[in-house]
Amino acid sequence: MEREDIDPWYRQFWPWFLIALPAFAVVAGLYTLWLAMQSQDSLVVRSDDGVNVVTEQNLAAEQEAVRLGLVARVDIYLETGAVVVTLSSLPGVDLPASLQLQMRHPTMVSRDSQIDLLRAMPNSEGEPTWAGHFIKPLASRYYVTLSSGNVWRLSDEWSGQSQFRLDPAGQPGNGQH
Repeated sequence: MEREDIDPWYRQFWPWFLIALPAFAVVAGLYTLWLAMQSQDSLVVRSDDGVNVVTEQNLAAEQEAVRLGLVARVDIYLETGAVVVTLSSLPGVDLPASLQLQMRHPTMVSRDSQIDLLRAMPNSEGEPTWAGHFIKPLASRYYVTLSSGNVWRLSDEWSGQSQFRLDPAGQPGNGQH
């Protein structure tokens, strides 16, 4: 003797369980789409010139830093927000009155900072220095670029140390702190 269910299908557990699984996947997918539409991808550098042109400009600026023999020592005072850059170069190189220090966070564009550095008094060894201040406090790791407009640039990574060195890209010792 077989038992026959007299309840309709919509009053039983298993059909609703089987319907709930794909329904949950659809809702989760729509939520993921909504999250993706709420923020832009800050890891992509947008430029009117295109990625290849920007890369070529950066390479040319780094090669110019190598040609000028530029090396920078960056002192960051986190408690006061002060930044002091000491720049050395080959003899006879005219150094600018101002520099730009960009601190780019690896994942969050809202944490990026650009500091305009102005020429200051030479240090005790007579080396030229530039000084400026952070507006936003720094934390974590950053990609650092020191430049004089689009003429030359030095770049490296910063991981919270109070003093580090920026060498031209591709030079021995670059990336070592």
